[in-house]
Amino acid sequence: MTAQASFLVAVMYFLGAVYLTAYYQYFRVDAFSLGFGFAELAMQSLNLLTASAAIVLTAAVLTARHLATGEPVPGQGRVVQAVDRGIRAAARAHLYVVGTGVALLLLWPYIRPYEWSGPALLGIGVLLGQRGRAPGAVAPPGVWSKAVPVFTAGLLVMWALSLATGQLAEDEARETAANLPRRTAVVLLSTARLSLAGPGLTVEDLGSAARYRYRYTGLRRLIERNGRYYLLPVGWNSRTGPTYVIQDGEGIRVELLPGTQRR
Repeated sequence: MTAQASFLVAVMYFLGAVYLTAYYQYFRVDAFSLGFGFAELAMQSLNLLTASAAIVLTAAVLTARHLATGEPVPGQGRVVQAVDRGIRAAARAHLYVVGTGVALLLLWPYIRPYEWSGPALLGIGVLLGQRGRAPGAVAPPGVWSKAVPVFTAGLLVMWALSLATGQLAEDEARETAANLPRRTAVVLLSTARLSLAGPGLTVEDLGSAARYRYRYTGLRRLIERNGRYYLLPVGWNSRTGPTYVIQDGEGIRVELLPGTQRR
């Protein structure tokens, strides 16, 4: 149980790191420079859990267990028996699954954003091959008959998961950019002029009598970590828009306000 739990946490950490890396890379920020801890990275993998993902994951686990143990699917209903026959037929045809995966890898540039389907089918085909032998056939003992195929399939499935996770994170980053005006608004007050310029950003000179003479508006908060504010101008775009890193400290005051809300 401890080994399985450790493996699950390691997978969560890996997927969380992939997710955050892809998400913040869209805004030209290195996720590892933000100082996320192990627990924070692992928790980010929960972003992948949707209703459809939960259904697919449950079906995949049950199918993998059936293939690994060879036990018949419990139940006597026709639907259950048909599913069992389908799994066995797919196991016997595992080479076709592998061939389809190879074909998708060759078509890699043309199947975006479904690049993950190639390595996923390769991994599934290799796993199916472990149960795709003729009835009564016994697998030869040794590392090459069990350990290497299972390890290879695991690497291929993790590759597919990382690609799918990165694609999901990039899609959510695009959604964040599209709805940027609704994020938390930031007003910067500074004693000295800052070299900030971007679409939608405005600066006001409040006069020499003001403690904080320069006031910058039109900014939205991406994230705040360890006293550093990562800010985007409200008119930010992925091609040319700058991402500002402001260190909170002497001479800077940061005010957080509600973003623009839909009526």
